[in-house]
Amino acid sequence: MAASAQKSVGLDQVLNALARGELRPLYLITGADQFLYRRFVAGLRQGFRKQYGDQAELIQRWGVDLRSAADLTPLLGGGSLFSSASLILIHEVQGAGPSVKTQMASILAKLPAETTVLLQYSVEDRRKAKWIEALRSLATVISLAAPERSALPQFVSHLAAEHQLQLDTAAVLRLIDLANGELAVIDNELEKLSLFLDPPQQLITQALVEQVAGALENARAVQFIEAVSRRDRVLATQTLSEISRQGKEGLPYLVAMLYNRLAQLMALREPIAARKTIGQGVTSYYFLKNLDIFSRNYSLLELQTATTLLADLDLKFRLGSLDMLSVFTVWISQVV
Repeated sequence: MAASAQKSVGLDQVLNALARGELRPLYLITGADQFLYRRFVAGLRQGFRKQYGDQAELIQRWGVDLRSAADLTPLLGGGSLFSSASLILIHEVQGAGPSVKTQMASILAKLPAETTVLLQYSVEDRRKAKWIEALRSLATVISLAAPERSALPQFVSHLAAEHQLQLDTAAVLRLIDLANGELAVIDNELEKLSLFLDPPQQLITQALVEQVAGALENARAVQFIEAVSRRDRVLATQTLSEISRQGKEGLPYLVAMLYNRLAQLMALREPIAARKTIGQGVTSYYFLKNLDIFSRNYSLLELQTATTLLADLDLKFRLGSLDMLSVFTVWISQVV
């Protein structure tokens, strides 16, 4: 594979090429938006199967799995017994060992025929390390960035069309608001709408979005989690009271959400291997950036203490020995 400087290309442009079965030997994905990354991986796998069939071999590794060049080179040995074609996905390549990084470009410059490699580089790194720049010179580079808030309505309408749905403007804006701009949540709610409307022929209004999403309570729950993350004790207490007025059945949901958020905040303090725990919950660079900011509001010890207290409260809630609202309020006063 000859080295030549590559410019970043748009996600839709590459997905359209993949749908036509047009494959490149090496892709480099930059950016932290996991929803868009999963979208690209799905398109890449579909395009690869279209060209090489269902028996083509799929190999997946994390960067942290590659500690030396000896961990990388065996992956490039060609397809399995039943297929000569290999699709190799290396997620979070920034976690690879130093010797792998320095040799990666030279190794990947000599890919076998019928082999496609995808590298995901998910960090926001403006230092332009030599190893990643060397890969840029070889690869088709795709920069994944969640749409700006102003561009979200058009993007959501496009996603809706993929689900064979048509939302009016108010419905689109309400969906964005309820999902807090999170692409994965928006896509999930569109799927729920598609299942609810069978066949999905009618124009979807704001009222229908609220009816199907059932997300007014969820939206308040998100506000509560964000308030805790920001250490806004007043807003957290107020939001908790609003949720409680709707019925205590909504409060256990907050426990699960809090566990998830605390785990995410703690994982951001850990080495890259531990940060895999964030993977399924984080879907955009905007969200990751905010999460990183939130993590600085607490020390690691404070996060660990908050998790321990929450576990103790959760057990007592399940035993029915405590009033959830009053005790949750005490938890806020101790933690936030």
